[in-house]
Amino acid sequence: MFLLPFICLSQITSSLIDPKTPVQARPASSPVDSKDRWSLVFSDEFNDTTIDPTKWNVETTSRKRPDIVVKADPEQVEEKDGNASIYYRKSKTEDNTYFAGRFNSKGHFATTYGYLEARMHLVKPDGYQTAFWMMPDQEGTTAPKGVTDGTANDGAEIDIIEGNKAVDKYSTGLHWDGYAKPAHKSNGAMVSAPGLYTQEYHMIGFEWSPTVLKFYYDGKLVRTIDKPTLIPQVPHYIIFSGSCFGVNDWVTGNVLQNKIIQDGGTVKAYIDYVRVFKQNDKTD
Repeated sequence: MFLLPFICLSQITSSLIDPKTPVQARPASSPVDSKDRWSLVFSDEFNDTTIDPTKWNVETTSRKRPDIVVKADPEQVEEKDGNASIYYRKSKTEDNTYFAGRFNSKGHFATTYGYLEARMHLVKPDGYQTAFWMMPDQEGTTAPKGVTDGTANDGAEIDIIEGNKAVDKYSTGLHWDGYAKPAHKSNGAMVSAPGLYTQEYHMIGFEWSPTVLKFYYDGKLVRTIDKPTLIPQVPHYIIFSGSCFGVNDWVTGNVLQNKIIQDGGTVKAYIDYVRVFKQNDKTD
């Protein structure tokens, strides 16, 4: 039986669609002969001068790593010149403290199924990374109300892209059943991404149906997950984030040895637009 896709908000309102999004906008991976398959339900072209508070929460958070503290605040996210920028900086007043911007759509927009696409520029990892991802819009996030059922069906961290290595590859994956061991489970894979850091913008896409997850890079399918227990079936919201790392085995480099950051410089990632589409038909 086909499960009708839905959005957790009771109604799609015009405020969720940026009036500057082209009327004929479709996913980059969508063939010409399937142009009527998708309907736009959410978009932000980031063409104003302020992050839209009706769509996004700019995070004020603090995360402690073994050797550094990473903070986010409104000063690290800016909408300007047609982009939403995420800044990476070293604190001028706190030892071993670094800033990296984050913003999310929790409480404003969440979806179950659809096609998400962001045209964006990631920082080349050197003790920091950029990510475009999703989280379940529910109590207990990836382990709802503390229940660990062994599947991602009841919610998972969905990593559409994490630019963690300074090569033409990036990480995609899922995390579910919470983050505490031994219940925590994950399914990750690196995918090929030619020109990831040598070209300014790339189209990052994610197609989600009741039966399959598909990851796209510049319109090309780079990964498919179709195991039934790994397909989330609950609403998720969108996150764009930066993060910094000291000594680690996840991200290329160490921010404590990053000369630009240590000398007081600023590095930025930026998003040209994000769009979310829903299917008009009953195909996956």
